[in-house]
Amino acid sequence: MSVDAGQARTWFVKVDGRVYGPYTSPQMRGYVSEGRVADYTLVSVERDGTWKPAADVEILASWIEDSRKVSQAAAETEDPANLLVITEVNSGVGEAVASVLRRYGDAVDIVPGVWLVRARTTASALRNDLSHLLDRDDKLFVVDASRDRSAWFNFASDADAKVRELWRGGDAG
Repeated sequence: MSVDAGQARTWFVKVDGRVYGPYTSPQMRGYVSEGRVADYTLVSVERDGTWKPAADVEILASWIEDSRKVSQAAAETEDPANLLVITEVNSGVGEAVASVLRRYGDAVDIVPGVWLVRARTTASALRNDLSHLLDRDDKLFVVDASRDRSAWFNFASDADAKVRELWRGGDAG
């Protein structure tokens, strides 16, 4: 195992049976803060190593908790925002997603899978909260129309790259 001061120098992530990486610890911390690595994300320090949920790896669990605290603090201090939430939910958790959206504030289901939410939160915080409900076949895109920000979940790498390129040259997400 490649370890530096108790932290792995490289990380691998397994999604839908495919292995991605290696990623550095700073990259992984960034993925955690973006919500791309969550509690249940399978990780290993070796490409063919033992896979564990990120929540079972001490350093990743601490980064996940830090990210939640930052998101919660931002949500508590932000002015209300108009958030457009676009979902493709195939896993049967649509009612749970609706419940979370209503918990944030005023929410209206515009058309199936599209919500307008007025809430004191950020696109990233809302994405992070909803991502814990979603399965690998579900997709989520959140647009903060008040602050010109966006956040998404479960996009294929090519779609992710295209969105980053189009949306402010990659500084969102």
